[in-house]
Amino acid sequence: MGRQVTVDIPEDLISDIEEVRPEEWEEIVRLGLRQYRIERALAMYRTGVGSLGYVAEKWGIPKQELIRAARTRGIEPEYDEKIVQEELAA
Repeated sequence: MGRQVTVDIPEDLISDIEEVRPEEWEEIVRLGLRQYRIERALAMYRTGVGSLGYVAEKWGIPKQELIRAARTRGIEPEYDEKIVQEELAA
């Protein structure tokens, strides 16, 4: 069971969306929350809170997905040669 919330969505954000079924709203919210987690994780990484692996784990995002998201935003992950060798061996 999930948490029920009520949100007023500004008309300009939904004016071009046709009739939306309840399950479609769930998908919209799920995608938005996923994107929120990615943005928060990348913000933590940029401010030096931890490595991409650390922030990915903290926010429940697969590390490779977060690396791809970082690269699409022009953020190149820092690599330590030891870590690279360990990941190649895995």
